[in-house]
Amino acid sequence: MTDDMKLKVSLLAMRLGVGAVFMAWTLDRIFVYGHNSGMMKRYYGIHFSEPVLMAMGIAELILVLLFFAGKFKNISYGFILLAHTITTIASSWRLLPPYEIHQLLYFGSLPMLGACIGLYLLRDKDTLFNLSS
Repeated sequence: MTDDMKLKVSLLAMRLGVGAVFMAWTLDRIFVYGHNSGMMKRYYGIHFSEPVLMAMGIAELILVLLFFAGKFKNISYGFILLAHTITTIASSWRLLPPYEIHQLLYFGSLPMLGACIGLYLLRDKDTLFNLSS
């Protein structure tokens, strides 16, 4: 396998992994209002009505599907990076103390943030199985 193909396969794996996490979060936003409303209030200190969260979820779903498809990379990859950066910052207080069992889960946001940064920076090289190539 050439180095170029290794890069393409790696970027595809990152896109599918990050996309799967975002799809789960997006479907939660659309279908589980109470959970998502509580998360928004706890982490961001804001409350949205069910129709507003539903609209946000549908807009997010479109962007996540574009991300999965590798379309409009500046917008879709940029959205994923921005959204995950905001989420990571909003929950960063959960990283301390680091050795409490329930806190360890939040450390998963750090390598995912790295993957989001890598995908955004290398978005032009991410051409395997996308609709832009």
